[in-house]
Amino acid sequence: MTDLSSICPRCLLEKASADFDLTEYMERVEPDARSSEEEYASRLAVCQTCDYLNAGLCGACGCYVELRAYTAARHCPYEKW
Repeated sequence: MTDLSSICPRCLLEKASADFDLTEYMERVEPDARSSEEEYASRLAVCQTCDYLNAGLCGACGCYVELRAYTAARHCPYEKW
């Protein structure tokens, strides 16, 4: 299990110096089910300002915010996007 305590609470995993990488999981999302690059960036920008962000995880639902934002059909549990 990855130790997320070494990651800045306000950071996304892609920006953290952690040995945990979501790339493998993101590649498993079917291409037509992915958010556009613009939407993905927009969603992550909202998440980075959210009080629930904690070391790449959503404190509201427990998901990895980057993976949720990457999948077009997913949404924020608080309807911020």
